[in-house]
Amino acid sequence: MTTALASNVITAFTPAQPERNTAAMEAQPLRRALRATVTLANGQRVQARGQILGPQGAPAYIVLGGVSANDQLCPCFDDTGWWPGIAGIGKALCPNAYQLLSVCFLGEEVRPFPTLDDQAQAIMALADQAGLDTFGLIGASYGGTIAMTIAAHHPERVTALKVLSAAARPHPMITAWRSIQRETVKMARDLGAPEQGVDLARRLAMTTYRTPDEFKERFLDPKPGSRDEAGIEAYLEARGKAYAQKTSAERFLALSYSMDSANVAVERITAPTQFFAVDEDRLAPPEDIADTAARMAHARITRHSSLYGHDAFLKDIEAVTRFLTE
Repeated sequence: MTTALASNVITAFTPAQPERNTAAMEAQPLRRALRATVTLANGQRVQARGQILGPQGAPAYIVLGGVSANDQLCPCFDDTGWWPGIAGIGKALCPNAYQLLSVCFLGEEVRPFPTLDDQAQAIMALADQAGLDTFGLIGASYGGTIAMTIAAHHPERVTALKVLSAAARPHPMITAWRSIQRETVKMARDLGAPEQGVDLARRLAMTTYRTPDEFKERFLDPKPGSRDEAGIEAYLEARGKAYAQKTSAERFLALSYSMDSANVAVERITAPTQFFAVDEDRLAPPEDIADTAARMAHARITRHSSLYGHDAFLKDIEAVTRFLTE
C-alpha cells in the first residue's frame, strides 16, 4: 500500500529493469576500490573506504545498509554481500546496469563517535572520487538515516531518495534499548571480556529486530531436525557469537551512539522521496516514518506487513524488489 503525503505530484524513483538475457548483463561487473582522506568538522582526519560497481556513465546510486553493512554490497565476486537477493546480477540493483557505490561506515576511529554529518561527509568524498556529480540514494535502517542526511546537505546532487525502515530521529524507546546494550558492552569491557559484551548486546538487539510472532512460530514447538530444533537460546547465542567475532566493542559503541544522535533536518530535502515502512517494525515505527515524511515536500510511504519486523528489508526480497522498482 502506497500513501501519498504531499500535494505536489512527484516522479517515482524507479531503477529501470536490466536486460536479463544478454552476455553483458551476466558478465562479472566492473569494480573499483575507493579511498579518500577526509578532514571532519572536529578536525580529525580519517580514511573513507568504499567501492563502486558497474559501468562508468550508467545511472548511479549510493546504497547504504544497516550498521552491519559494508562496501561488499552483492555477492558478485565471492559469497559475501550484505544485500543478497536485492543487489546482484539480474536483481533489482544489478551492477551491470547501474553504478552502485557502497561504503564501510566510519566507526571507532572517530572520537567520541561518528556523527551522521561525519558519515555523510566521508561518503560524499567517495562519490567525488568516483566522479558522481548526481546520484540516487537508497538507504536502509542506519543507512537510511545517513541517506536522508546526505540529501538534506546536498539537495542539488540527489536525484531521488528511497528510505527503508528509517526515520529522521530515533524513538525514545529505541534509545532506551540501545542504552542497555551499551552499558552491557562497557561493563564486559571493563571486566576484560569485551567480546562477551558485544555478544550479549547483539542477542538483545536480535529480539528488537524480529517480531514475537516469528519467534513463536519458529521456537515454541520447533520441528525435530529443523534448523530451530535447538531453541531460541541457541539461536541467539549463534547470532551473538557471530557478530562479536567481527565487531569490536569500540566499534559497537561508536555506531550505537551514532544511531542515537540522529536528528535529520528533512525539510531541506528536495528530491522525490519514497519510504518503506513495516507495520511490525519496532526500531523504525511506521508512525515515526509518517511523521518524518509529513515534514517533507515530496514524500510518500509504502506500508508493508512482515513477520520479520525491522529485518524485512533483508528478508522480504519480493516486497523490497517491488518497492525499489515500482
